[in-house]
Amino acid sequence: MKRSIIALAAGFAAIICISSCDKLDAPYAVKKTGGDTTEGPVRKVLLEDYTGHKCVNCPDAAMTAHTIEAANEGRLIIIAVHAGFFATPAATGDFTADYRTPAGTEWNDDFGINGWPAGLINRTPYEGTTVLYDYGQWGNAINAQLAIPQEANILIENDYNSSTRELTATVSTKFIALLEGTYAVTVCITEDSLSSPQKNNDSLVGPVPIIYDYIFMDMLRTNMNGTWGEELTASVDSALTYTKTYSVTLDAAWTAKNCHVVAFVSNTETKEVIQAEKEPVLPE
Repeated sequence: MKRSIIALAAGFAAIICISSCDKLDAPYAVKKTGGDTTEGPVRKVLLEDYTGHKCVNCPDAAMTAHTIEAANEGRLIIIAVHAGFFATPAATGDFTADYRTPAGTEWNDDFGINGWPAGLINRTPYEGTTVLYDYGQWGNAINAQLAIPQEANILIENDYNSSTRELTATVSTKFIALLEGTYAVTVCITEDSLSSPQKNNDSLVGPVPIIYDYIFMDMLRTNMNGTWGEELTASVDSALTYTKTYSVTLDAAWTAKNCHVVAFVSNTETKEVIQAEKEPVLPE
């Protein structure tokens, strides 16, 4: 599967327009449409891909993530978290861009990530390990999470003012299962279609040793309600809908039509995620 998608990407390389196109497809050629392609409430899984532009294996890991995403339409939510050693910008040269965020750095350090790429699947252990450095395991870990009955549903409603660049996101959570423990919602903004250099060691993914026009997808840009989100309830009531509203002004460097709001609900003690959702800032 991976190699056939790479071959498809090569076939489209000639039509990618860096200077005049705002929305770009990633080099692994998985078309990202945004929004939800599923019908009705379903369990959705969060994949956090910890990465950096100086990480030579990270393009292959990103392609793996999007191959899994394509196979599970609408049920896998990806956040690419640029953090750690390989995400540190250089003072000069090709890698001066700084894609790090305070929340991403804190997550990276809290989970003890010391190698990249690394994946967290619903922040839940798989075969005894929460941080999966072997991205060949990501698919099985995601399948294991998808097999669990749905426990909550999230609805995101976005209102964006193009004049002021103010985004207001209303996030509603309804628990389907009666769960014990305290739960929080974390709300983030991600951005697609950013082009800048990325180190690479696989010629089937792109040029070696650097892909100069690499297209970054799902990049964490900011958190709308803090690193660990906001508590919803200390006692789950499945008869209630928990609604929170957050506002932020988009950075002038971000392209609004390439941005999404991502929300996920997690247990505040274990940090395990039980549901995730994403919605484009602008309707498509």
